[in-house]
Amino acid sequence: MELALQSRRVTRVLLDFDLSIEFAGGATVAFSEFVIGDVLVDEDNQFEGLRLAAALVGRLCESVAYAESGELSMVFDDGTVVEAASREEVESWEYTGSDGSTVVCLAGGDIELLSGPSDPPASIPVVTALPSVGATVVRIGVGDTSTVEFSDRTSVPAAIPLGEAYLVLRESVAEVSEQQITLSSGVVIAVQQ
Repeated sequence: MELALQSRRVTRVLLDFDLSIEFAGGATVAFSEFVIGDVLVDEDNQFEGLRLAAALVGRLCESVAYAESGELSMVFDDGTVVEAASREEVESWEYTGSDGSTVVCLAGGDIELLSGPSDPPASIPVVTALPSVGATVVRIGVGDTSTVEFSDRTSVPAAIPLGEAYLVLRESVAEVSEQQITLSSGVVIAVQQ
């Protein structure tokens, strides 16, 4: 079965508790575990997964299909293949269309299809602003718009070197100025103006 991602360009890769690939138009696919090339990406090496998936930014999705047993396969215009198998203990992957429709591979491989809401609720916006001291980094976005999002619903435009992502995610803010944010790990995030 197909998902509506053919000829869509990858715009961002996001890392929070899952790794998500975002496409032009707003559709996303989130993974708890997947294979890219010959590398298995799971909870133990999600920062390596971020580095590998970041190379997809700008690429076009040539095909994407899933089986009733839960396997998902995505092929990109440079030949990169991303695959996800079902998992026994947790959801393996989740597709969310730009209309809010969702396809989820549940634990054990069952597929659940949910239509988008007819009257979608207003989302709580993430505000581009400096975070408060004590806020935690909850998401790193790499791509057309590189951002760092915080637990206080703020976000700053910032490019995190992929080799430092593990020092950033889930760290708390220790100090804030207009030019930089210092985290409890000692990493300093330069705020892009």
